[in-house]
Amino acid sequence: MVRIKVPGTTANLGPAFDTAGMAFEIYNYFDFYESDEPKNFEEDNLIYISAKKVYDYLGKDISSMNFKVEGEVPQSRGLGSSATCIVGGIVGANLLLGNLLSQQEILNLATELEGHPDNVAPALLGGCVFSTMDGENVLYQRIEGMENLTCFLAIPDFPLETRLAREALPDSLTYKETVSNISQIAFLINGLRESNLDDFLVGTKDNIHEPYRKELIHGFDQMKKIEEEYKGRMLISGAGPTLLFVTDGQVDQEELIKKWEEIAEKTGEKWKILSAPIDHEGTKEI
Repeated sequence: MVRIKVPGTTANLGPAFDTAGMAFEIYNYFDFYESDEPKNFEEDNLIYISAKKVYDYLGKDISSMNFKVEGEVPQSRGLGSSATCIVGGIVGANLLLGNLLSQQEILNLATELEGHPDNVAPALLGGCVFSTMDGENVLYQRIEGMENLTCFLAIPDFPLETRLAREALPDSLTYKETVSNISQIAFLINGLRESNLDDFLVGTKDNIHEPYRKELIHGFDQMKKIEEEYKGRMLISGAGPTLLFVTDGQVDQEELIKKWEEIAEKTGEKWKILSAPIDHEGTKEI
């Protein structure tokens, strides 16, 4: 039997739409084992589909494979739940079969299933990862640093389907909007790498998705008032509805959480506010 943990992730980080992602210390746990006992999953299960991708890729028979999962990453909340299932299925199957795949092969297979690497890359590698495609091959840059930045998550009790979040996006953007996003990426990367909050604030204004998706998140404008209380930036995590707040690493975390809870209470929705340390290890056998 093999047991692994896969971190939940955020994607986009403002302007880096479908390009950047970051892993947090919230995990889904997967046990993979060979067994003749009846299967406890349907064949359209994403974990099974991902594991079968490996078995087929390696020409192996999957009939005796089984798995169990338990987790902390909520579904349909913009925290990469599907990415944990894809990466968990691929890595778990690979380890069960003798660890035959390279990290690059794992990342390519995961991206093929997910459609883009922004969540699966940090889920696999940990930290903050910027990625792009070169044909079927994923190219990525992993950002080191971020020691003096602190992340907080506000997770609502209502879901948001990724399909609806995608449908909210416009069919086209103006040159001005596109250039604005591109111009900020250097500031975003430097802000992360150097833990420079001022650069991070400059580099996280978005024109591509947040102006449209925020309308799907009840309480978004009220929750953004945390920026008035503390210097930092509130972002939509992935497709939403979870909100990510990034600020200085020296902030009083208990005080900030209490303040954001007070703001959240006025939205009429239930939010779980928590500190979210960055995971730097990625998927790991335990």
